Amino acid sequence: MSKQEHEFHPYAAVVPMLGQPELNALAADIQGHGLREDIILLDGKILDGRNRYKACRIAGVAPRFRDFNGDGDPIAFIVSKNLCRRQLTASQKALAVAKIADLPRGNPNLNTAKTPTKPNSAQMRNKTVAEVAKEVEVSPRTVEQAKQVLREAPKETVEKVERGEKSVSTAVKEIKAAKQTPEKHFDKTGYPIPDAIFADWRRAAEYNSTLRSLHVIKLDTEKRLDESDLIFREIGKDTLIELQNAWSNLKSVLPYAVCPTCQGRNRDKCTVCKGRGWVSEFGYKNWFPKKTIELREKAIKK
Repeated sequence: MSKQEHEFHPYAAVVPMLGQPELNALAADIQGHGLREDIILLDGKILDGRNRYKACRIAGVAPRFRDFNGDGDPIAFIVSKNLCRRQLTASQKALAVAKIADLPRGNPNLNTAKTPTKPNSAQMRNKTVAEVAKEVEVSPRTVEQAKQVLREAPKETVEKVERGEKSVSTAVKEIKAAKQTPEKHFDKTGYPIPDAIFADWRRAAEYNSTLRSLHVIKLDTEKRLDESDLIFREIGKDTLIELQNAWSNLKSVLPYAVCPTCQGRNRDKCTVCKGRGWVSEFGYKNWFPKKTIELREKAIKK
């Protein structure tokens, strides 16, 4: 079997791959009866036959290749070979058509003055996305939904539609629901951060990197003092104390929990958080009565 690895052509990604069980079944068939159909290459990359190629590798059978003949549109070739023949759901087909809409059309090496000799190649070469959708019996509305899924849905959702585990209409509903539900942010205890303080909260949290740098400097200085490094001879233990104090002071400004007293809403008058709307980890664990923390935890569980 040839050890040469072949890349997949971008056009081939229009059609979803087989699942592992189906791929194993194909490999078993190839192992028993040989490869029935050549794998098609375009520009040295696999245009059609990704599943056959993978199955051959599983079965330990040498794959056979031939180049795309150059007549017609290679994308239309994929449509004819896959979307029209494979048992795909309407959503899977719509997603494939939506992908086609974003791909360059036509074969750049095609001599348009030449009269095609292959059946339907002239019609295939100039097919619009709408015509492809009609050919695979997918409505324009479903294709538009599929386009939205490609643009806005998480990668995991797109993959589920590709595998036939979710419809594009369901994915679109999830997109709309996500837009209607404002994104929530939570403090270290799991309590929601009010929008009014979130911008300052995020800005203060950026000092975490400075905090880490200070800690590294302290450890490095401590190590050099222990090793009696000549460069650090004039530095005493007081420097370590100053570095530790600087680290502690900076850590005290980092937000840990929304202030249990003002809830981050009436912060201007709050003497506990000093108008910030949040408290540090030390403050949260040491400044508030046990009853207050218990009430906060109950609110989080709800």
